[in-house]
Amino acid sequence: MNTIDRFEAQTLALAGIAQSVHLALGIAREGQAEPQASAASLGSVLRLSAETPDAIYGGLSGVRTGLRVLVSQLRGENRDTELVRITATVMSLERKYARNAGLQAELRRRLERIAGDHDVDVAAEPAALQAIAEAYLATISTLTPRVRVPGNPLMLKEEANVMRIRAYLLAALRSAALWHQLGGRGWRTLLQRGRIIETAQRLLGRSLAAV
Repeated sequence: MNTIDRFEAQTLALAGIAQSVHLALGIAREGQAEPQASAASLGSVLRLSAETPDAIYGGLSGVRTGLRVLVSQLRGENRDTELVRITATVMSLERKYARNAGLQAELRRRLERIAGDHDVDVAAEPAALQAIAEAYLATISTLTPRVRVPGNPLMLKEEANVMRIRAYLLAALRSAALWHQLGGRGWRTLLQRGRIIETAQRLLGRSLAAV
């Protein structure tokens, strides 16, 4: 079994953020999200005691979509300015969250209860997804700036879609927290773009080889 080194783990966490934001935008724009990526991102919220970074996503295959999105955006291919903007906002909110012990305790309490009520394998099912969305609404959405996810007004009128977007945003924050815990810093991302792309491609190849 291949082990994940520290820089690979940081890259994986960045891909986790990209994947969750990508999923949120997919719902906002088209009302659709990739099932496997959705299950992995939402499952990451409930894997509170995973032993390795890749285990948070249920293995490398769980963040395959995020690795592809990360490489594409860092290369400037099909640039999605909204994805970049939302990612930056989530990272900013995570720093505020990290300095708020009360909010951390409240979110942890809610997630432990959800994890106790729902198996991680069904995190994308309606009941668990709604609970995750409500945890986001009660905690992270109280911080500023609020995350704005633009899209098709018809999609955003559906409460079920709004709920899914909130759940994906909590998953994005989970990955942002992991990235910081692993030593990730914003300025390093700018300076190490080439290395991140190379690492993401290597991880993507390993995820495909494991199928």
